[in-house]
Amino acid sequence: MKSLFLLLLAPVFFISCVSTKKMNSGKSKLNTLDSQLVSYHKDLERLDHARKEKEAKNQLDDTASNRIKKFIDNTAMRIDTIIEKNMVLVNGNEISRSDWNNLNTAIISTQAASQTISRRIVFLDDLLKRNLVVKLDQDVLFPPGSYTIAPALVSNIGKLFEPAAIEIDKFSAKYPDFPLSLVITAKGYADATSISEGSGLYNKLKERMKLSNAVPDSKELNKELSRARAEEVKNLFKQYADSRNDNGIYKRNIL
Repeated sequence: MKSLFLLLLAPVFFISCVSTKKMNSGKSKLNTLDSQLVSYHKDLERLDHARKEKEAKNQLDDTASNRIKKFIDNTAMRIDTIIEKNMVLVNGNEISRSDWNNLNTAIISTQAASQTISRRIVFLDDLLKRNLVVKLDQDVLFPPGSYTIAPALVSNIGKLFEPAAIEIDKFSAKYPDFPLSLVITAKGYADATSISEGSGLYNKLKERMKLSNAVPDSKELNKELSRARAEEVKNLFKQYADSRNDNGIYKRNIL
């Protein structure tokens, strides 16, 4: 009877050893994946620093910067959540079948998450390295002392925006998995034409500034003229976007 009892114990002991080995191997693999996630976290910090630098140099407007920051923060939070959950499994001492199943599930899900986060980082890195600027000669666009674009140019807007549109198309096609928005930043400038009090341009600008009795100075008038010209160019691009109805990114996602 004693020898039979020992014989029955042998397989149980052997199975227990195999499970421990599997668990340790699984924990080691999960640790490796977590280390990769930590390195991705550092990449996100680097990218956020690049975002701040571009914003400080006025190469990124507030809307675009805030959206990129939100994208970075959400990705970083996802990494923190995954690592926190994985640490519970890595530090556990149990070796039951359910623990092994949980560990295996964590490995598979972390691998998938790591691939997604890697693509996000590549996308962000590419996005922040781009600095697409379309320079338009305002002397060609606007008659002196006006913020209305010459009608001849309105009918030929494709030549103005087609180069930028091609670059936008290439970028959106490169990253089809990411929802993209176009943030248009238009900067206008006044010209050397003086704005005489009581003139038609003066009255229009004053009306835009919502001034009733106050008298704007030349600096305020020039600033409003610059703003009006920037808005006109932005609206012109939207008009151009409407003509490109074959590309949904223009129709739906202009900010």
